Amino acid sequence: MLPTILLVNKIKLIHEIVTTAEFSIYMGFIENISTGKISNNAFKKAILLFILIIIGYAFFTLLFINNSNVFEGISNYLLPIISAVTLIMVFYAVKRSKTYGKSYYHAWLFLLIAQAFWVMGDISWSIWDFKLADASFLTYDYVCFGLRIVFMCMSLNAMPKPHTDILNWYRRMVEIGMVLVTLTMFFWSFLILPFIGLDQIDSVDLMVIGLNIMLIFALMFFSIYLLVSYAGNLKKGPIPYIIASVAFQVLAAITFAYGYILGLYSIVGMENLFWIAACLCIALASLVQIRCHPPEVLKDLSIEYWRFKIPFETNVALLLGGVAYILLIWAYFSFEGVFEILLFGGGLLVGLALIRAAISSKEVRKSYAKLEESKRTYQCILNTINDAVYVINPEIKFLEVNQGALDMYGYSRQEILGKSLDMLSAPGKNDMTEVVNAGYLALDGETQTFEFWGMRKTGEIFPKEIKINKGTYFGQNVVVAVARDITHRKEYEKTLKKSLAEKEVMVQEVHHRVKNNMQVISSLLRLQSMYLDDEKVKNALQESQNRVQSMAMIHEKLYQSRDLSSVDLGGYLRQIMRYLLDNYKMEFHQIKTVIHAEKAEIDVKTASPLGLIVNELITNSLKYAFPDGKGEIILNVCLVGDYYHLTVADNGIGLPDDFQLDRTETLGLQIVNRLVGQIDGVIELGEGKGTEFIIKFPLTIKKRKR
Repeated sequence: MLPTILLVNKIKLIHEIVTTAEFSIYMGFIENISTGKISNNAFKKAILLFILIIIGYAFFTLLFINNSNVFEGISNYLLPIISAVTLIMVFYAVKRSKTYGKSYYHAWLFLLIAQAFWVMGDISWSIWDFKLADASFLTYDYVCFGLRIVFMCMSLNAMPKPHTDILNWYRRMVEIGMVLVTLTMFFWSFLILPFIGLDQIDSVDLMVIGLNIMLIFALMFFSIYLLVSYAGNLKKGPIPYIIASVAFQVLAAITFAYGYILGLYSIVGMENLFWIAACLCIALASLVQIRCHPPEVLKDLSIEYWRFKIPFETNVALLLGGVAYILLIWAYFSFEGVFEILLFGGGLLVGLALIRAAISSKEVRKSYAKLEESKRTYQCILNTINDAVYVINPEIKFLEVNQGALDMYGYSRQEILGKSLDMLSAPGKNDMTEVVNAGYLALDGETQTFEFWGMRKTGEIFPKEIKINKGTYFGQNVVVAVARDITHRKEYEKTLKKSLAEKEVMVQEVHHRVKNNMQVISSLLRLQSMYLDDEKVKNALQESQNRVQSMAMIHEKLYQSRDLSSVDLGGYLRQIMRYLLDNYKMEFHQIKTVIHAEKAEIDVKTASPLGLIVNELITNSLKYAFPDGKGEIILNVCLVGDYYHLTVADNGIGLPDDFQLDRTETLGLQIVNRLVGQIDGVIELGEGKGTEFIIKFPLTIKKRKR
């Protein structure tokens, strides 16, 4: 009596521990599940937890398999609890699926109904196993089992699948039929036939078992179809967990059947382990569905990403035929009664293989027709391009040309294809080594553009511009070249160059004549001043002469330079300095000049007023800064940012204390102020001994209103 009491207490303790642990484990996720906020870390913990449950139940089976009271008591409580909590997870997955569309919602709704029948089946089995009802109550378990499979098949069928054409769908159905035929042959040999051979099995059990086997085959059909549809994208979404659950359910059914046939009670623990694994896979699928965002689920199922990416379709007939052949050989040498059935199955498999071959042949013809149509479309597009287009392989052979290339050279397609590039090259006009190197650079991904001299079929030589890029031609890396006849462009360039040369000569002549005319004016002013006695008038004429001469120097610089639009600022300023020193008859050893000028080319619009400014400022220094005839004049030009700084300074007597630059009444400085405004500059007075003017003007002068 005492051992029995201890055993009962032990069972109650284990039962309390297991149920409490399971409940606390699952309830930790319920709050996050209800909100749909399941992190990656939480999901990984869930997977680890489910694995631990399976391992724990496996150890439990090994420990108590020989103690039926403990084993059945714990199992009959544990399985309904697991399936019930899984039902809760599926419920929240159904709620989450409302935002994904009707297809996902209906699929998960059917799965919820299937899981509800799973719970009812586990409960009815536990009631019968606890002897709380007679054997007739077990019928409810069989009914729940069958309805569970029916609604799970409906769920798998309702899952959204990639769009496929009708031929591909037919071929896929035939392939799935071949799989089912092979599985039927296998199950008939090792499962169904042994059931039929049992003397103690009655007709009702046989009918129920046969019906369940048919339902299992239906479930396998829909799961295989779903697997084939989603192959290549099984790393995302709940589909792999659902398919894994189906696989565990099939293993559980097979284990149950063999345990029933062989009368092995110990195999029931393995069956329950498969049922638990199948249920936990549904729970994991629910967690994935809850935590997924709609954009991750609602992808375009027609895109190439979803296509079948494992080498199964092309080898399925060979693989299944080999399995059937092995079964036939085994049946022939083992059981004579089995051989006829398997022979029929083998014939059916051959018939399905022939149907599949016919469908595949039609697909090949259809694909070939699409390929030809694609090729014609591609050739039509190429021929609409007026420029010549070539496809050249790494061996510098023509693989394809368009009509523009044929018109450009006058050859037929057959005459060009397969020939070398040398065929179209003008002899002695091109460096073919450089052309080949450009082709290799293009194959490395660098676009190349160059000119090439071609020769037509008639022998006419003409220039063309070629642009080459890397391309792909039926899986082969090639160079795609686009060429344009530039004969007219070359003629235009030649005409333009000739015209430009003529205009340069004309502009040089204009500058020369302007310079000569200004020198004539300067000479006339000089001659006029020689016959005058009034010193003020003579000084005025001399200053006017200097201004005219500074402008004449610009035109002299322009017609002497290659660039007719700009002058060297440093050289121009030095020439003005020398002219003024010579004109005022200053000795170079008495007046020291220091000129620092950066290399700068300025346009005529800037050079002309700038020369006049320097002329006026240096003239003032020469006339008023050195009463004793000795001193130093500094001329400095430098670039500071976007502005030139021109400094004209001397170490003479300086300006009066009350001098104001903006209110000066002298003509020369008034001219300076106006000219500084013309070049968008500013003028400042420096501090210190002597006189220092600083003119700042931009690199480019703004367009002035006339």
